Amino acid sequence: MATPDSIREAMKAQPFQPFSLRLADGTEYFVKHPDYISMPPARRPREVFYFRFTNGGSEEYQTHRIDLGLVSEVIFPTIAAPGPTRDNES
Repeated sequence: MATPDSIREAMKAQPFQPFSLRLADGTEYFVKHPDYISMPPARRPREVFYFRFTNGGSEEYQTHRIDLGLVSEVIFPTIAAPGPTRDNES
């Protein structure tokens, strides 16, 4: 289970790196910007709020209230490591 501290670390990372919250049922919420997620400042919060725009560039959005007890992990997208390099031999 993900902890509030692990989510806070992901939210406040500098520079920010997009991440996903995976719930126990397999649902994932992709957080592409730190403004799209909020957590109460309590020491032991019970929920996190996730905001998602509904129509591309419009101002309409949905708010998802997510029970922290259901968040199983914080996932950072894997970045492909560059392959081995070889110096040009003459």
